[in-house]
Amino acid sequence: MDYDILKILEEDARTPLSDMAAMLKTDEKTVDARIKKLKKEGVIRKFKSSIDWKKIGKHPVAAIIQVKVVPQERAGFSRICKELSKDGRVRDVVVASGEYDLIIWVEAKDIDELSKFVTEKLAPKKEVVGTYTHIVLAEYKRDGVIYFEDKAERLQVTP
Repeated sequence: MDYDILKILEEDARTPLSDMAAMLKTDEKTVDARIKKLKKEGVIRKFKSSIDWKKIGKHPVAAIIQVKVVPQERAGFSRICKELSKDGRVRDVVVASGEYDLIIWVEAKDIDELSKFVTEKLAPKKEVVGTYTHIVLAEYKRDGVIYFEDKAERLQVTP
């Protein structure tokens, strides 16, 4: 049942308990208790909304930054990942295989703030030996949410 609850919440965290109970063929009290347990155990970390900021006139600058790092003794990549994760501009930090060790998703209010993050926060770290920054030009799907409206266009009818 927990898996099913999590899938429902992942799709829409605002699904009413009554709807979830009906989908799962159980009662609201059971669903509520399971959700509270999952939150307490840290399985559910946060309820989050997916927002298209451009629709209200906000245009943050986003970048995907690949980072080469020299792993630290006894800490590996953990210390730098935890430190970067605490910066409010950093949305995601993952350790990856391949030429670069870390992939970071950064959002800033403008290009200057993004530049400041790279030049003042990231590049000066002694364990960082290289970065490769990709500026996001357009988003079509993010966090599993489609960011475009697919308007059905009809073809012209010819006689």
